[in-house]
Amino acid sequence: MVRFVDARERDSEILGLIIESYIEESKPISSGFLCQKYHLNYSPATVRNTMLSLERKGLLSHIHTSSGRVPTKEGFKRYVGNLKEEDIIKSHPVSLDYASLPDLNIEGVIDYTLDSLACLSGYASLVAISGRDERMFFKGMRFMLEQPEFEDIARLREIFYLLEVKMALLQNLLFNYIDDKVRILIGDDIGFEEISSCSLVVSGLHEPKFSFALALLGPMRMNYLKAASCLNSARNQLKEMVEEFV
Repeated sequence: MVRFVDARERDSEILGLIIESYIEESKPISSGFLCQKYHLNYSPATVRNTMLSLERKGLLSHIHTSSGRVPTKEGFKRYVGNLKEEDIIKSHPVSLDYASLPDLNIEGVIDYTLDSLACLSGYASLVAISGRDERMFFKGMRFMLEQPEFEDIARLREIFYLLEVKMALLQNLLFNYIDDKVRILIGDDIGFEEISSCSLVVSGLHEPKFSFALALLGPMRMNYLKAASCLNSARNQLKEMVEEFV
């Protein structure tokens, strides 16, 4: 039986497969790679034409030294916009063992949450806290060093400059997202030139006496579904712990 696919549906499917492959492979993705890996029902010519169409729409870019293509910022934004809330909730839930902490206090809980979130997601974790005073902490910058995008020492230098010199501005940015929705900021949409090649996934909690914004920072080639799912799960568990202290 022949399955007729709407062109828009095909575009979305091919774009998603390219982005997921690019996240995993960290290299330009060709039509041949897609056909071989995913055993698509489309002909190689159809896949090539679809990729060309996506490029003309500004969702992919063509690196001239390669036959493959890579997603643009707009491509990532389109992909993220198609993520479903139920997939974010179910995809990569994390389990935080607060009972293992030797001293159960708010500082220890936050430190453990940050460290666990960084390790489980593979990205740097940040938290901005608003209570009796305002503070910000981050963990897991070592995971940035494992990403090929940051082999360029100049990029790393800019990230550390932001975290050290402009921390107060970054903290204010995170405070704009103190709610239970998971927000994904991509590239220069974050608002800082130093991390315009990165993406930031943010969620939080707003209470009268204590609020926090929890975030993950990684390359634009971030596994958005995994990052959003880990963050959402960690936020919910941190929320339960925080409510015991306030």
